[in-house]
Order: sequence, then C-alpha cells, then structure tokens
Amino acid sequence: MHVKIALADLAHTYSVEDQSLPVPLNIGYIKAYCVAAFGDEVSIELFKHPEKFLAYVESEAPDIVGMAHYGWNDNLNRAVGRHIRENYPETLIVGGGPNLDTDPVLQLRTLERHDYLDFFAVDGGEEPFAEIIEWWREGSRRRDQLPQNFIWRENRELKRTETRALRKQITNIPSPYLDGYLDEFLNLGMVPLFETNRGCPFKCTFCAWGEASKDLVRRLDFDTTIAEIDYVGRRSRAHNWIVCDANFGILKRDVDIARAIRAVKDEHGTPVKTHVWLSKNTMQRNLEIAEILGDMVVPVMAVQSLDEAVLENIKRDNITTDTYVEYQKKFHKLGSQTYSDLIVPLPGETLSTHLDALRRLCDYGVDILQNHNMRLLSGAETNSLATRERYDFQTKYRLIHGDAGEYKLPNGDTFKVFEYEESLRQTNTMPEAEVFFLRKLHFLVDFAWNLGVYKPLLRVGHLYDVNPIDVLMDVLALAEGQQDGNDNGVVEFMAHLDAFSHEEWFDSEADIEAYFSEEENFSSLVNQEFEKLNILFSLILLKECKPAFDAAFVSALRKRGVVPEEILRSAADMTFAAFPPLGDTDRDLQIEVPDNLENLTPDNVHEFKLSENVQVIRLVESERRQTLQRVLSDGKGKTLSKVLNTQGLSLRDLKFKVADGLDFDKQFRRAV
Repeated sequence: MHVKIALADLAHTYSVEDQSLPVPLNIGYIKAYCVAAFGDEVSIELFKHPEKFLAYVESEAPDIVGMAHYGWNDNLNRAVGRHIRENYPETLIVGGGPNLDTDPVLQLRTLERHDYLDFFAVDGGEEPFAEIIEWWREGSRRRDQLPQNFIWRENRELKRTETRALRKQITNIPSPYLDGYLDEFLNLGMVPLFETNRGCPFKCTFCAWGEASKDLVRRLDFDTTIAEIDYVGRRSRAHNWIVCDANFGILKRDVDIARAIRAVKDEHGTPVKTHVWLSKNTMQRNLEIAEILGDMVVPVMAVQSLDEAVLENIKRDNITTDTYVEYQKKFHKLGSQTYSDLIVPLPGETLSTHLDALRRLCDYGVDILQNHNMRLLSGAETNSLATRERYDFQTKYRLIHGDAGEYKLPNGDTFKVFEYEESLRQTNTMPEAEVFFLRKLHFLVDFAWNLGVYKPLLRVGHLYDVNPIDVLMDVLALAEGQQDGNDNGVVEFMAHLDAFSHEEWFDSEADIEAYFSEEENFSSLVNQEFEKLNILFSLILLKECKPAFDAAFVSALRKRGVVPEEILRSAADMTFAAFPPLGDTDRDLQIEVPDNLENLTPDNVHEFKLSENVQVIRLVESERRQTLQRVLSDGKGKTLSKVLNTQGLSLRDLKFKVADGLDFDKQFRRAV
C-alpha cells in the first residue's frame, strides 16, 4: 500500500521572510529515515509555510500528517491541526517535539490542548514515526499494537506505550541534506541547521535538553557531518549557520568540524556567523575552536547564576571562577569577544545575588551580559507542578514577538493566530516589583554594555574601580529623581520604558487571547507595532534621547569623584562620537583627543597624565552600519528582532569605526 505523508515544521511567515527562517532539519531527518525504510511505498512532502501546507492537504488529502511542536508554533499548530481534523477526519495526525513535560498530568493537558492529535511521539521521532507508518499500513489500527514511544488520549485518560532505549551512536539515520530533501529550503535562503550530536549530559532544570536526552550525548556519523557542511556550503549563501549541539566542543572531533565550517567561509565568503553553544568543561578545545572560527563566533559561556544555593536549586554546576576568568583572558588574547547568560528570577535568586552576579561578570571581563526572563518551557523541570509549588512561582503571559499572522485557507477564508509564552514574574525570594526594576537595569546593560554604546566610558570608570553596573544603577537613580541633576529626557524615557514593560504582561492566557482577538489590537500586532523592548527602546533612545543620556552617564561617573575630569571628558568625547544619534547624515566624523589617551591601561591608571598634544581621530561609517541602516528603513511590517537574529546583524553595527584601525571595543579593558 502506498502511503501519502505530509510533515510540517510550521513557522509564522506572515511578517518573517524566508531568510529569517531555519531549515526544517527535524522533519528532514524523519523523511530521510522513512524513505530509506519504505522506498517508493511512501511519498513524503516537507513544509515550513502554513499556507503551502494547507494547500497541499487540500489538494492531496494525505493519509498521515506529522507536525513538529515547539513553544513558538503552539497556537499555529492548533489552528492548522483543528482545520485538518475537521475537514479530513480519516487522516492520522501525529505530533512530536521536545517541548513535552514528563509529568502525566501535564502530558494529558498537552493532548487536551491539541485535541486534533491522534498520537504524540516521545523523544526522537525517526523510528517511532516509521513504525507508526507500518502500523497504519497493516490496517487493524489496534491500540495494543502501537509502537514504542507514543502517548495519546482515550476516554479522558492518558495512555502510553513503552519507551525504547536510546543509542549512543546514531548510525541508522541518513542525511536529509545529502539526499537533497532540504534543497528547496536552502534555495529559499533559509538558515542552515546542523546536528552533529544529540542530547546533553546535564540536567539544568530550566532547560528541556537534558531531560529529553536522558543524560546521553548521541553521536551522528562524523563523515556525514563533514559532507553536509561541504554540501550546504556549495549551495547556500545564508549569512548565518547554526550548530544545534547543546555542548559543541564536548567531543574531540568538534575541532575538525569547526575546521570544515571555516574552510567553507574561506572558500565561499559565507557563513558570516556561526552560532554554537560551547561545552563548559573543555576549555582548551573551546579555545582551539574559537581560534579556528575567529570572528565567525562569539564564545558563549553561560552561567545563569553565580549564587551557589541557586545553582543547586537548578541542578547546574558551573566551572570554577578561576577557570572562568582564565577563559576570558585566553579568548581576549585571541581577539574574541565573550558572552554570558543570566536568567531571572531563578529559584532562590534575590535582587542582591543577581546584582552581585552582574558585577562579578563585569569584573571577570565578560563583553556581553545577556539577561533573560525565566520562561517556563514544557519539558523542563521548572515547569513541573512540584517546582511551581515549592518556590511559589507566580507567572504571567506575553507575546512571542514576530510569531503572529493572518493566514489563508484553501477556500479563501482566513484565520488569525499569535504565540505567547508563560514566564516567571515572582518567586518566594524575588517579588515582581524587583523583577520590573531589573527590566530597566537590564535594558541599560544591553544598550550601554552589550551594544557598546557607552562601553569605552564605562571601562574607563572600571579602571578607577567603579563597576559598570554601579554606573548604570546611578543612571537609573538619576532617571527616577533619586539623585540631583536628572534630565527630563532621561526621566521621561525610562518612565516610558517602565510603562511598556508593565503593559506587555497579561495575567492569564484568557486575558492575552481576548486582548489580541480584538481587531484593532491584532492589526497593530501584525503591523509590527509590538517589538522586543530592548530593540524598540534602543532605537528610540538613539533617535530621540542620545544627548540626554550622554550627559547622564558623564554625570553619574563624575559624581563618583574618582575619574580625573580631563580623562573623563576625553573618554566621553570618544565614546559619544562612535554612536551618534540616529538621523545624523554624516558618514565621516572627526574628533580631537589627547594623543596618548589610548595608552591608559590598568597598569598606569593611577599615575596617568593626559598629553597636551592632540590627535585627530577619523570615524567612518562601516558597510555593516550602512546595511543595518537599510534594514531599519526597509523594515516596516517585518519583525526586526528576527531579522537581526538570523542575518548576523546587531544594533551594535550602528557604531562608527575608526579609520586608522583603533578598536574602541578593546580600549580600556580592565585586566582580570
């Protein structure tokens, strides 16, 4: 019997271009495995776009539909799945994906929410899906003969089959790239994904990775991976690649994989960036990978928290402080920037412990401090009922930006859908008021430090033992009238940001669904009037408030009374010139600074004297700044956050570069 199958890894395409979508590698693997198993007895089509998928179902009425489930396409899957169930009641609909809780109560809730599903595959999808094809072909459709790794609903009860053991070596899954099954998506310019191993040996409670993999790192064939890199490199000009491994560098062979990616960049000019998540316990190997990939990567060394009690609560074991600092030194010596993550509010975290972590990471020399609100992910232990109760979790809901749209059904009708997340807003150690305070501070961390808008000036203060976080706290105090000298522009801006940060949250799913079901609000949503706050307010600040914030940062440092005035003023002039207000038409700027300013170092800071001689520094607009300016001007109706994330661009690219090669990013870095 020939079986017609449609596999969908649906994404919101209403305001997101193909170049900002990832290749559907997940369902590509399932197709490759099933075609190898059944040959011409199956025909399998892959889909990313909702409307293309619905049109295929309408024209071909497939026997089996498979749908990949994630937190970012949950409501889209519900809308599409229910349409298929209503119109094609005989079609077998199977779901799968990592965002599935282990708690039977929560599993049943998922199946009730996705009531159109016949079955949901647990853990890896290739073998279970192939076996359910055979089960369907056999014809009896007896539930007691279902293959392993499935759950389903029956008479309001959860049913399940046994779970199969995972294999350490994955040798039975062909490559969807090498078989040509993903060419369509590469030709559309989608972001290539690579999976060289599966799983994670760690059990961090906020993450679904380790739970889904049962602590096992499973290797895919090395020669196949190298061949895939070459194959994609010859066919794709995507600027951004993503290596999906949870701990790249955990295996010795990862160094050779990095070399293969670098060889593609050297031969073809792309990818410009490659996203990797580095293993935390393989420092020498990580350094070797970083040296090979160079400016293609920003080494990510996430800590999530630096408080020992919190780390114990979330089952995370960070590397030692000495090792972490050594990482910074070595990566900086290679010319790399470094990156770390923190999450709030984690179980047991307090305002004090989080601020301490931010200060320490600055002292360690971390170049980018990314702060995340704690999202409760299905499949992660923090989403469990027991964890919620133990730490008195209080949650709210907000949009997932860019994941919304109005889509056309084959009969001409349309349906509207948007995605949202449930996130943690209060615990028994951090009240919501403190979480909102941190939202403002985190914006300043991102704008002033991560984007580099005020980084040279902050680093000068750091040389004089003023931690950058304390300067940002002082700017906040100025903005809230807690210190004299506040500028109305700064006060109004921070009040505006604070109001938006409150307005983006809803108390319940019913509240957020009701709000955006209103025509006016949904229209604003799909017209991109709801953007990520950091991006939205960074652009507002650069367009409307830059001079006011320039003055606030100088005032905050001056009040500390430790940076000599002439050094403060000269460092400020250099810092402000690199990020002029948006809208300035100059593409070539000149500033005068003392000719020895760049010689200020941690070793000479206390006896350093500025020269009376000046040098002229010429700043010019980089190609990346010009590209980003075009993206900003052409971005109406598009999700800017997704464009930036997938195209290897950042608002830090708005910075002017120094014509003679002086790198402001590396100036005044404090020794660690």
